[in-house]
Amino acid sequence: MENTVEYNEDKILFLNSVSDIKKKNDGSFIVNYNNMPYHISQSDEMLEKYNWLTEYIEKYPEQAEEYIEKKYIPSADEKVENIRNKRNSLLNEADIMLMKYQEQVSLNIISENSEYYNALLQYKQNLRDITKQLDFPDNVIWPVRPEC
Repeated sequence: MENTVEYNEDKILFLNSVSDIKKKNDGSFIVNYNNMPYHISQSDEMLEKYNWLTEYIEKYPEQAEEYIEKKYIPSADEKVENIRNKRNSLLNEADIMLMKYQEQVSLNIISENSEYYNALLQYKQNLRDITKQLDFPDNVIWPVRPEC
């Protein structure tokens, strides 16, 4: 009997600490709990609170809203920065590949392959020209790195 009283007290304390209830498509809830965002799912560790919320929403449906996920859309400047960062990383990788190629040719580990060497140089130039593409930054076509 004593457990029932604690359970009810826990339930009341929990429900009094919850505000801004939003129900997600998967049935879980996003709430403010003690002024912090909190996700309450049907998982084993949340089931009790989930059931309390469900029972509460059934009694007071006006207390809950549909949760609408907001998709993050980067600004044009963020797109440009992300593309340039990726391009710079690919340029660094290409530089390393060129250095390794030149070292291996110098040490006679591999024979010179001017076709591959020129393809790497062209690849680097194509990376530098990314910003000149017609639909930049919305639709970037990345060049394909040549294989040795």
